[in-house]
Amino acid sequence: MKSSKEKILTPIILFLILLLDGQLSRLFIGLLSGQCYPISHLLLIYMIFISINFSRTFNLVLFMGLGLIYDVYYLHVIGIFVILFPLLSAFIIYMNDVLLLNRLTRFLSVITAVFLIEIVSVTLVLLLKLAAIDFSHFIIFSLVPTLLLNAVFFLVFQSLFEKVYL
Repeated sequence: MKSSKEKILTPIILFLILLLDGQLSRLFIGLLSGQCYPISHLLLIYMIFISINFSRTFNLVLFMGLGLIYDVYYLHVIGIFVILFPLLSAFIIYMNDVLLLNRLTRFLSVITAVFLIEIVSVTLVLLLKLAAIDFSHFIIFSLVPTLLLNAVFFLVFQSLFEKVYL
């Protein structure tokens, strides 16, 4: 998966997944009548599978650009995901022998990545005073539903991603 065709298609697919994530999140929040706030992270799931197929430099540039778009599109502040996405990508590349060993470790990698992204991003949002969020409310009504939703997404898409990327 290192041809120039894939290097062109991958950013386009990632961008479309980024947009799809927002729509899926809105859909599930609406279905749950705003009682809890599950956030779709298909982008992170996809990131875990594609990170092993490209060079470290390509991954860092790709995910820094994607983080910039994510920051502007969702947070309207540049800096949080422009740093988090490349760091996560670098960690995945560094640990891919362990993380991608089998289905269980891939599943745990996805859950850990979603957990870390959510916790770090909310912590930074609170530190930068971009929003006033009660942390216990966040854990119960956002983090837990987000982890459950993305666990289901991973189980649904795992076979497809394994066939294409592993």
